[in-house]
Amino acid sequence: PGESKEARTAFENMKADAAAEGIYLNAFSTYRSYWSQNTLYNNYVANYGQDPTDTFSAKAGFSEHQTGLAMDLTTSSTTLGTFESTKEFKWMKENCYKYGFILRYPEGKEWITGYMHESWHFRYIGTEHSKNFENNDLTLEEYLGI
Repeated sequence: PGESKEARTAFENMKADAAAEGIYLNAFSTYRSYWSQNTLYNNYVANYGQDPTDTFSAKAGFSEHQTGLAMDLTTSSTTLGTFESTKEFKWMKENCYKYGFILRYPEGKEWITGYMHESWHFRYIGTEHSKNFENNDLTLEEYLGI
């Protein structure tokens, strides 16, 4: 278990290419163990209640972060909630598929994914598949026919 080396290499390549264009990406909350996901989820439930939490956090054993393929992105000057208003988000939407990443929870697709829109949450699926996500708001569920 742990962060996927393939996903990390793809991210570092993407980060370097973005930096060459003046776009600075910061990945955090990449791999999470079962224990750390369980702690995070339970803290959210304690603060917000289970039903609201289930729209933005996965129970331990069901989080993409536990696969080592997902990462949350911010910039040096933004938080998760403000990432969507940045040039970094715009760059990611236009370019992440070239490196094997997809925006995992697009806006307006909550009824399909089961989670609220998260402009900061990207998932590595490899370029063989991510190229099919260019210029659209497909969800992984729609792509896989789930």
